[in-house]
Amino acid sequence: MQQENKVYLSLLYDFYKDFLTERQKKIIELYVNEDLTLGEISKELGISRQGVFDAFRKAKIALKRYEAKLKLADKYYKNRSIIEEVLQKLRRIYERYKDEEIMSIINSIQEWQEDV
Repeated sequence: MQQENKVYLSLLYDFYKDFLTERQKKIIELYVNEDLTLGEISKELGISRQGVFDAFRKAKIALKRYEAKLKLADKYYKNRSIIEEVLQKLRRIYERYKDEEIMSIINSIQEWQEDV
């Protein structure tokens, strides 16, 4: 799986993990957060590679199904894009007027982004 897809899978997992089984959660966590291969996960959990593959596949399908219905990741990406546009416009305004209140707003938004 490409790194880009892993990031997306991680985002879906963050939004929808409560809908997965405990085994699916553990497999996704090891795959995404620990960067283990399915073979390594198999050894770690003491289950067959096929069992890991099946649980992983079912978890991905479930996460994508929830996203198709709820669209939380899609909304997240759209909101981040809008926030970036607002920040760019605020930076241009700041460069023009050098208003410290605008810079304070920019800094507040950036701090908020880091927490989200």
